[in-house]
Amino acid sequence: MARISQRAMNNVVIVAMLLMIALFNIDSFLPKQDIAQYQSLLPQDVYVLKIEHDENSLERSGQVWRQRTTDAALSVPPDRQFSAWQKAILEPISGVPQTVSSMQPLVVVVWVAGQANGLVYGFYPSTSPTVVKYDGNWYTLTNAELDSLLPWKH
Repeated sequence: MARISQRAMNNVVIVAMLLMIALFNIDSFLPKQDIAQYQSLLPQDVYVLKIEHDENSLERSGQVWRQRTTDAALSVPPDRQFSAWQKAILEPISGVPQTVSSMQPLVVVVWVAGQANGLVYGFYPSTSPTVVKYDGNWYTLTNAELDSLLPWKH
């Protein structure tokens, strides 16, 4: 029976450990897809405190929602407005749409409990469907109309 020297055995152990490390980390070596996925407009399982746009806002007041706006009468009640935010879906699109390059977005900030910074959305209302920029990615708004999300928008 052939015997391996201690130095050769150490080399075998070192190579085996390197192979195990490579196997455990193989997913970090593979290229990642940078494509955004379908997602809810509001992240799941977050406690929303306030949704702000310009001087207007939708605020949580205990267990109910109230709208603060300069407009006297809004067509969408606060609970339906928040429900529209919960049901809205963002559908990913690739690249920056050419139609939005010269437009100013409607900037909306959603304040969430436990986070120091709000979630910032840029809505481009003159597009069909509505284009949304969120977290550096471009989406189209589905399953909701911008008028139900921002009823004070003129």
